[in-house]
Amino acid sequence: MFNTYYSLKEANAELPRVREDLVQLQLLQREYRSVYYHLQAVKKGKLEEEINNKKDLFLMEATIDFIEIQADSLITQLEKDSIFVKSISAGLIDFPAKLKGKDVLFCWKQGEEYIAHYHEVFDSYKKRKKIYTANDN
Repeated sequence: MFNTYYSLKEANAELPRVREDLVQLQLLQREYRSVYYHLQAVKKGKLEEEINNKKDLFLMEATIDFIEIQADSLITQLEKDSIFVKSISAGLIDFPAKLKGKDVLFCWKQGEEYIAHYHEVFDSYKKRKKIYTANDN
């Protein structure tokens, strides 16, 4: 089903990079929302003093485009490595894996020290289950 499958050790080894990329995506998301809502207010005439400056409108639109390009680039690189961003704001990341011969997704949530859960491929984060390893007794 997937091109790449991660062992638990391999997926956990990717977390430093994933954490960094996720923080960058969250910053971009906040910046995008700020510029987007400001632009919408200007376009609706709520900020009339700014609507007269078409250069400012162009710069806001260009900023939005640039933010989208940056975010798409980060997400594309992660997906190229078969790491899937399920939610930027919630900090949810999935890694394809095989568990007992079955395709699953290792599930990591921002703030967790390491990957300790998985869920079925077509299930969501809400149905995740604990990964039991040989060290769990």
